[in-house]
Amino acid sequence: MTLRIIIADDHPVARLGTRAVIEASGIGTVVGEASSVQALLQLLASQPCDVLVTDYSLPSSSQPDGFAQPDGFAMISMIHRYYPKLPMLVLMATTNDARLLTVRTAGGLGLVDKGLSIDELPTAIQTVYRGQPYLSRTEQEHVAAVGSEHIREGESHPLSAREVEVLRLLGTGMTVKQIALHLHRSTSTIDRQKHDAMQKLGLNSDAELFHYLSANKL
Repeated sequence: MTLRIIIADDHPVARLGTRAVIEASGIGTVVGEASSVQALLQLLASQPCDVLVTDYSLPSSSQPDGFAQPDGFAMISMIHRYYPKLPMLVLMATTNDARLLTVRTAGGLGLVDKGLSIDELPTAIQTVYRGQPYLSRTEQEHVAAVGSEHIREGESHPLSAREVEVLRLLGTGMTVKQIALHLHRSTSTIDRQKHDAMQKLGLNSDAELFHYLSANKL
């Protein structure tokens, strides 16, 4: 079967390279390309595809609530919500264990380093198309730190999607009250989710939490 593949990346050279690898491998055809979140949503609404290959840092021309930086977690979560059966392979230039967990929690099935060997991309695409998780060889080396045992294939995640979301927003500098307003939840709910996440990660103080967030850059 020839797979229908959509590529999303704001760098034209990156899209060109990804397309070239896919077409040279013979595994599928690139049926569309997008350079922003809005363009990707419009493309997905009009063009059926079997696999989405997207950059984690795909920009949006209208970041919500003042966020100036691309929000990979929100983007992947939204696409997974709209297209729950669509396999997503996420490309990332900078990775760590926290981001591995973030991508998997948001709904991404595969994660690969942008510097991966070109022969690995077709394998990754075919793997996620079959509904199986995929980590590139580079990412497998990261599966050794906090929560890594839960990232392995077939195991559950230590944090819920909402707990990851709260930690991610704390890492941007938002307070519990600001997060509650942003997510339309009560401050007590955000406090509880923060506390539960800290317990699961073995963190005993706000100082340890912010050190973790700084080191892992959710």
